[in-house]
Amino acid sequence: MSPRVLIVGHGTAGRALGADVKRRGGTVVGYLDDRDTSPEVLGTLADINEVIDRAGVEVVYFAIPSVDAAAVRNFVNLVRSDSVEIAIVPRTYAILTKETVDIDDLTDVDVLDLVGREPVKHDLLSSRAFIAGKKVLVTGAAGSIGSRLVQQLVGMQPAEVVCVDWWENGMFFLGQELSDQRAVSFRIADVKNEPLMDRILAEVQPDIVFHAAAYKHVPLMQDNPLEAITNNVWGSLNILRLAQKHDVANVVYVSTDKAVNPVNVMGATKRLGEMILEILSTGGGKTRFNAVRFGNVIQSNGSVMQIFRGQIANGRPLTVTHPDVTRFFMTVDEASQLIIQSALIGNESEIFVLDMGEPVKIMDLARSLIKVVDPSLTIEITGLRPGEKMYEELSYEPDKVERTGNQKIFVVRDAVVNDPETTLREIEALVDDARAYRIGPAEAIERLRGFGFPIK
Repeated sequence: MSPRVLIVGHGTAGRALGADVKRRGGTVVGYLDDRDTSPEVLGTLADINEVIDRAGVEVVYFAIPSVDAAAVRNFVNLVRSDSVEIAIVPRTYAILTKETVDIDDLTDVDVLDLVGREPVKHDLLSSRAFIAGKKVLVTGAAGSIGSRLVQQLVGMQPAEVVCVDWWENGMFFLGQELSDQRAVSFRIADVKNEPLMDRILAEVQPDIVFHAAAYKHVPLMQDNPLEAITNNVWGSLNILRLAQKHDVANVVYVSTDKAVNPVNVMGATKRLGEMILEILSTGGGKTRFNAVRFGNVIQSNGSVMQIFRGQIANGRPLTVTHPDVTRFFMTVDEASQLIIQSALIGNESEIFVLDMGEPVKIMDLARSLIKVVDPSLTIEITGLRPGEKMYEELSYEPDKVERTGNQKIFVVRDAVVNDPETTLREIEALVDDARAYRIGPAEAIERLRGFGFPIK
């Protein structure tokens, strides 16, 4: 016997979905909608529990793909019944641009739905025109952001995309995914290896370099500050200098919101990378440097999405470090497109951020996820990890964030390096001492504090 289906949303997506359910022998008991009062609309979204009881609803399909994440979370939390299955039409660009939706477009409610918001659609036509015919080099190409960036780039008719990473397994799988692409090559190389990277840049002569290689996990870098410095600071200094040496036209440095008032080692090393970019920009040359700051990329390695999914799959409690912790979130597609847009629209040494919407409380995400996936699960408060903030910032001074030609991308005008020459010498001295292991972890952190970073 087919389940009794209630569809939330009586717009184009909802009606098309309802027709598809009926074609497949399902029973649509009606719709909910806050604006439409057609006879088959049984009430508003706020009436969900009364309609579930009255109509014997067994499955709820949420079919308003353009709605923001807060509305989705509020609706999910309204549903009192633990026996009703809930699924959501995913708010992806592919769905938003389709004229019709069918049942195969539905996914279970997961972290992506609960933290997502209306997708930020970048101007892909201008990005394609900018990339077409150019040679592009991507560091950290095997990582979650780097690999998606490469996949975006290969569809924009570049002359060549050169993927650089030291991670052999990741590069192998990326190569398998792109095996039908001729304009892609793979170089096993470490961004800290100056002679090798010099040779690669000399051979490739790229027009654009996207520097995404970095150690990014906060607790690990807090315990391993020397490796964070050598990889994130020296690796960036090496790549940015070599790009300038080889007259690369555009360089985009991938940064993080944790670089703002950094209270941890990872954020401090990424802020030093931003400072290096600004300092090198003052030295003349043909290279235009830009940076982009991200919030949390929800499909990236080690993200809350991965952690929660793994815990749910194993029936374990969902772990939250503090009841009040909030984070900004973005999708990996938004991240990769923002990187490309930064090269396209940026002026010299500008830092860009995306309109991330309102920050999301992780506790609310965990509660909503448990409600719709497995009400038997619990939440465990584990305590803030070393170097972890209660909330993240995207700018040092919010009043110095200005709009660009893209209404969803902002340029940050803050935290200027006051004495570039002295600062660069101090960064070089720190890098030299860290690479030679002349200092220990405690002294490394103290040296980072010397740049004015409030590291805990």
